[in-house]
Amino acid sequence: MRRLLLVSSVLILASSTAFAQDEVEVLKQQIRQLQEQMTKLQKKLAELESRGQVTSKPVTGLKSPIKIYGKVKLDVIYDTHDMGTDQFITYLPKGERDDRTTFNMKDTRLGFIVNGPEVDGWKVTGRVESDFYGKGGDDNGAFRIRLSYINLNNGKGTNIRIGQDYIPVASQMASTLDFLSMGASGNLWDRVPQITVTQKFDGGVGVLGTVWKSSASTDGVDMRMPWVGAKVFYKGQPFYVALGGAFRHGSDTVNNVKGSVDDYVVAVEWKVPFNLFFPMSVKGEAYVGQGLTTRDFLVFTPSHYLDGTDVKELQTKGGFIQLSMKPFEKVGFNFGAGMNDPDNSDAQKADTYKKNWRAFGNVLYKFAPNVTFGLELDHQETLYFGDVEHGNRLMASAIYVW
Repeated sequence: MRRLLLVSSVLILASSTAFAQDEVEVLKQQIRQLQEQMTKLQKKLAELESRGQVTSKPVTGLKSPIKIYGKVKLDVIYDTHDMGTDQFITYLPKGERDDRTTFNMKDTRLGFIVNGPEVDGWKVTGRVESDFYGKGGDDNGAFRIRLSYINLNNGKGTNIRIGQDYIPVASQMASTLDFLSMGASGNLWDRVPQITVTQKFDGGVGVLGTVWKSSASTDGVDMRMPWVGAKVFYKGQPFYVALGGAFRHGSDTVNNVKGSVDDYVVAVEWKVPFNLFFPMSVKGEAYVGQGLTTRDFLVFTPSHYLDGTDVKELQTKGGFIQLSMKPFEKVGFNFGAGMNDPDNSDAQKADTYKKNWRAFGNVLYKFAPNVTFGLELDHQETLYFGDVEHGNRLMASAIYVW
């Protein structure tokens, strides 16, 4: 019996080995046939190219590498007062309201950067970025353009930006989880169509000139010219400091009275990193101006008002300051405060708030390389003549970037 089993096993093993060898030979033959066919195709293609019957032709857009990026962000918000909007803080309107909870996804973003060619020494790039804070749509928001520009750089310190980007004066941004980033509370910013030329020199010194114009239908000013601005800055080790300003002349109509206006802003900004037990930094900006529009600077006050029979510019000043700390590799903290402080006489005649200030603090935990969880507390006060409104916002955010 044992001999029979042994003989059977030997026969099975031999047949399996023979079958495997046959399969290997078949595969080898198929590979040789494929190689022969590939050789024939290559010869045929070379022959056609030599006759000029086949040419290579670049397809527009496909020769430029494209980097796609974006952000998914959920904000869970609890308010004790009407904070201006449910999604972000502007100023507190008069009157109380019940507490409210909001779940917001509108700060989700999608963008791409096109790495274009180099032409006559100028490197060309393009960028488009969108979010869901557009007008219209439902609670899910409407898709809109955030950034959309062409950038030219000659590699010798000259940079030209054409399209929609952040205003280049007063360019510091508060590190809030709140979308408006201290807008209307000391941080001047918005994204507008512009042409900006920047020249950097050796030693970290640079200058820029800019011209921008927001949509006349949204800023409410019948402008004769766009904003024209300039800035001088130093960016080196270990800090950044800049002084900039902008001006425009136009006309505005208030209560059916039309008059000429001269609007301006002057701003100083800074960012100073240092190390005190762990990495820290202080940044902020301060400004004075008049005729500042919400569309260009997010101040949420009238830019002009009627004084008797004359149209006047509303004067204002303000700024913000922020302290950032990173005591642990995955944990960071930001604390800040700021205000927009219109001239009292102008504010009373324009029937707007006379001061709008905010203090905030947040903690950010880097759960993974692309995932951050954050918790923020904002305290907002808006002062009117004879009244003060107080409100608090507690928000938790989950952020995924790629």
